[in-house]
Amino acid sequence: MCAVCGYQQSSDPCAICGGDGVRLGKRAPLKTGRNNAVLDILQGILDVRRALFVMLFEREFVGRLRKPVAINALGCGVLILLGWLWLAPAFHSAFAGNAEPDASIRAHLWLMTAWLMAGPALLDLLGGWAQDPIRRATEQHMLGATVTTPPQSGMRLLDRLQMLLLIGIATVMGMALVLIPWVGIPATLLLGSAIAGIVWLQPPQAVRGARLRERLEVIRHNPWRTLGTGMALHITAIVPFANVLGLLPIATIASTSAYLHFDKATARATTPSERKPEPSA
Repeated sequence: MCAVCGYQQSSDPCAICGGDGVRLGKRAPLKTGRNNAVLDILQGILDVRRALFVMLFEREFVGRLRKPVAINALGCGVLILLGWLWLAPAFHSAFAGNAEPDASIRAHLWLMTAWLMAGPALLDLLGGWAQDPIRRATEQHMLGATVTTPPQSGMRLLDRLQMLLLIGIATVMGMALVLIPWVGIPATLLLGSAIAGIVWLQPPQAVRGARLRERLEVIRHNPWRTLGTGMALHITAIVPFANVLGLLPIATIASTSAYLHFDKATARATTPSERKPEPSA
C-alpha cells in the first residue's frame, strides 16, 4: 500500500500519486507520519480550517458542492428536529421529578452529550453517501490524481450500523460522565472529539478496501491528529451556516487530508494481497 495515497501500489513510484503530494491549499508538500501529540492535534485542527477555504476557493471543488451541501442541509435539519421534538422533551422529563435547581442544566448536558457522541455518526449515515465527489476532489487537489474506480465504493451499511452500535454504548457512558462535577464536561468534550474523529476517518479508508478492524487500527496508530480533526469539526458544528450548509463536505475534506498525512505502516502490513487465505471448508 502506498505510504502517501494509501491505495494498492502496483509500481514504484506509485502509479496514482507518484509518491508525493501537497497539503490542503498547495502551499507546502504533503508530509506523512506522526509528530508529537501537540503538533498533531494542531495540524488536525488546521486541516479543518484549510478545508473550509479550499472548499470555497479551489477550482477542484467548483461545481461539485450542490448535491453534498443539499444533503448536508437535509441531514442537519432531520437531526435538529429529532433533538427538538424528541430528545429535549425526553431528557427534561427524565429530570422533571428532580427538585434540584440544576435539573434543567443536566437535561441540556445530556442533549449536548448526545450530539457530541452520536451526531457525527447519524449525520454520516444520513448524508455520507453523497460526499464521494468531495473526497475525489480532495484527492485530486492534494495528489494531482484520484482513482476512477476505487477498490470499494465506500462504507457499507453494515459498517455504519456497527459504528452506531459502538457509539450508542459510548453515548450512554458519556451521559453518565458529563454529570460528574468539575471533570465531567471537559472529559465528555474530549471523548466526543475522539469519537467524531473516528467516525469521519472511516470513509477515506473504506474506499481503499480496508475492513473496519483495520481502519480502527490505523486510527489507533494516529490518535492525536484524529483527535484534533474531531475537535475542530465539533467547533465547526456550532458555527452558523458552516454547520447546516457545509459540515459534511468540510468533514470529508479534512478527514481525507488527515488520512493522507497519517503514518500508514499498519495499513501497509495488512493489504489484501498479504492477508492469509481463509481455510476452505
